[in-house]
Amino acid sequence: MTAPPHEAHSEPARPGRALPDTQQGMRRRNLARVMHTVSAQGPLSRATVASRIGLTRAAVSTLVDDLVRWGLLEELGPERPGRVGRPGSALAVSERGPAGIGAEVGVDHLAVCAVDLRGRLRSRVVRHGSNRGRSPEPVVEQLTGLVRQVVAEVEAEGLWPAGLAMAVPGLVARDGRTVVHAPNLDWHDTDLGALLPPELPPTVDNEANFGALAELWLGDGTPRDFLHVSAEIGIGAAVVVDGRLLRGTRGFAGELGHVPVRPDG
Repeated sequence: MTAPPHEAHSEPARPGRALPDTQQGMRRRNLARVMHTVSAQGPLSRATVASRIGLTRAAVSTLVDDLVRWGLLEELGPERPGRVGRPGSALAVSERGPAGIGAEVGVDHLAVCAVDLRGRLRSRVVRHGSNRGRSPEPVVEQLTGLVRQVVAEVEAEGLWPAGLAMAVPGLVARDGRTVVHAPNLDWHDTDLGALLPPELPPTVDNEANFGALAELWLGDGTPRDFLHVSAEIGIGAAVVVDGRLLRGTRGFAGELGHVPVRPDG
């Protein structure tokens, strides 16, 4: 996997003294506001974005220039005719640039996909086969091969990997890389971050947690408080409270498993 170009994900050097932390924080928030507005309501002109988020056109234009240079936004050309005055250039979330890579270790399969900033699935590969009782090293090696395959496919389309999210059917520590216990895989205290390629550090989590976040972010009319139950091979759950994933002290809050009701039942 090749690393993304430096200018695509880091702010350019500026002359003079660095901005104070408060100003840097405000600028990051304004960049995020522009991205969110274009993503949710676009395509939009710079002037329209400025009116919707309450910033000046000059301020928004500077923010947009950076977002376009980093490959996060793209200009589609003049807005549709019929508007009064000089038409502005319509902005949209880029179909190139960064892509999120998702990987899953299932009991009976491995899967990897890539999604662009527009939320479109750009590549997906699945390999079926039992992982029950296999040691982590060959499983992760096989998964890494699938990740490299997907990354190569999206890089050919002008995308670059921005991060790797890895789902596993087990308890994951709050460090976001260590599988404490995955009973259906028979994995214990496994540092997956040490087994994966260093050029794409992973965020590892329980597959039910990722499922709950997908429902929260992408579901139509999903409430901000709910219990998500995952039941395939084995059973798991996650709890969302006030729009946030409930993790608990050790990161296992909301976990659900097989509970014996009778000692011999």
